[in-house]
Amino acid sequence: MIKLIILGCFVAWMFIRKLSKSKPDSIWRLKLRRLARYLMLGAVAWFVVVAFGSAKYQIYTDKIFTYKNKVQTVFAWEENRLLPIKVLAKPVLLSLDYQTSFPMSKTTERSLTQQYPYEPRFQGFSQFLGTLLLLIWLTAYLSRHRHTDKRWQEAVSTDTKAGYRDFLTWARSNPLRRAHCTSMIKKADIAMQSIDQRGRLKLEMYRKGWAERGLNAEFLDMLHKVIQSGHSQISIKAAHMPCRKSAAEIDDINMLVSGWSGLDPQLFMQRYYANRKARAEQKAEPDAFEAQLLKTPEHLRFTYPEPHVASRLLEKQLASVLNQGKKRFLGDELVQFTPHSDIGLKQPNARLEFSYMQSLNAQQGKRASGVWTGELKHKTITMGDTQYPGGNMLWLVFGLVFEWRLVIDEQEVAKGEYKCFPDSNVCNISRPTQQKMPEKTEIEKHIFDVVALSNISSLFAQMMGMSEAQINGHMIELNNQTAFEVKRQTEASNQLAEKLEDALRGEALDELIKSSGEELYRQNKEMVDAVIRDYIVNHGDTDTVLMIIDLLGDAAPELAAGLLQIIGGSDE
Repeated sequence: MIKLIILGCFVAWMFIRKLSKSKPDSIWRLKLRRLARYLMLGAVAWFVVVAFGSAKYQIYTDKIFTYKNKVQTVFAWEENRLLPIKVLAKPVLLSLDYQTSFPMSKTTERSLTQQYPYEPRFQGFSQFLGTLLLLIWLTAYLSRHRHTDKRWQEAVSTDTKAGYRDFLTWARSNPLRRAHCTSMIKKADIAMQSIDQRGRLKLEMYRKGWAERGLNAEFLDMLHKVIQSGHSQISIKAAHMPCRKSAAEIDDINMLVSGWSGLDPQLFMQRYYANRKARAEQKAEPDAFEAQLLKTPEHLRFTYPEPHVASRLLEKQLASVLNQGKKRFLGDELVQFTPHSDIGLKQPNARLEFSYMQSLNAQQGKRASGVWTGELKHKTITMGDTQYPGGNMLWLVFGLVFEWRLVIDEQEVAKGEYKCFPDSNVCNISRPTQQKMPEKTEIEKHIFDVVALSNISSLFAQMMGMSEAQINGHMIELNNQTAFEVKRQTEASNQLAEKLEDALRGEALDELIKSSGEELYRQNKEMVDAVIRDYIVNHGDTDTVLMIIDLLGDAAPELAAGLLQIIGGSDE
């Protein structure tokens, strides 16, 4: 009988296990499987405790019987310890040392069982302990499974490595929870591998699409090389190009203007203003620019931040732009660009190093760098806690020359050089306009941030295969038409991303590994080509406009709100 019960439990457990595997992602199958596991463990605990704890014999009389005229015995009922019930109890003659049992004739058995019938009774501490263990096990199941299922559903709904990592950290925080979440821990590990593989396929799909158009997307190739090397973090380091002379040793003002103005920003501004003032005073009538320049008081002449500050600002802007591009073409999981200054002592083995220099008074196509002047409409202004008179102001709208190289495991694997010009429509929002302003150094940082973003957007577009001339012939119009175009492109890109995710998410990990980006491109060629075509035609404006809106907050809050309202409606 007991064998049949154990066999039945085992068959039921196998059936539940097979049922849960048929739909491994079903939360109800997971619950059923977990309940079966708890019940099996509880049953085993019960049987072990009872089998080794309850009495084996029940003796109801002290009358002595002689077995075969040799051995003195007493009458007893021999119980089944696993299931102490009458059906499984057996009448025996038991030696007085309670170690040996002897059979009896059917007549004797019938007589003794009538005189001393089996009486079930409480088995004492052993059964109490077994019952207590079962209750603890059941309580553990009921108290844990709801919280566990909630945490698991949160991880599955986000379907990100960060979400799964949070779940794993929580699930592995103590041994009992780890045992409770065994199957989910395995699923989380597989899910994270699946996310990585989906990202690789997406990147290869876009690389194939760009190659089909005959464009050299160095940024996508860069991501590919980093992923192939097994690294997941790329340090962004920016430093001003070295010069054999200091700014004070460079006599030619044109050399400072054309490339070395950022070495000593304060000295450059002093020398530039003095040079233009001297030239203006030699003329009978200064030109319009010089006339305005002569009216700029010192507190309204804004120059660059100091080189170490400018480098940190550039690192943050570069990381922001590259992460935005990475998110579009790879996803948000496999690789992360991080500013060098934010990492600390332990730098990653993948580095993207930029050497740069600012340039002024240069032009190409519709874009130009130079010194801008303008008039504040306020008669008095406040900078920090100090009040100043208003007047004309002067600030720098610079271009950037970049030399970059990708270093993986101390080996240079790629390099390039780009010349970038700012977009005047974007740089207009860098102009200080408010009556109450922060400190002068903070204003200079804001101007630098905006102008740097415009240059870095040009850099990224060139890294995606667009020509310098093509980019410099284009300007971003910050108006409703641009916002609607950004919304349309974002919706198209999101639609493609959702289609790919829906198709790939259902694939098993081994099937994803067998898939190829080229095959994925062929299956979705029309949509991929449309996204790439939009990106090229609009010079990557989609991501640039989204980042510019963040910088519009204080400079043009109404424009920022209007554009964001249009673009933000894309999910409705």
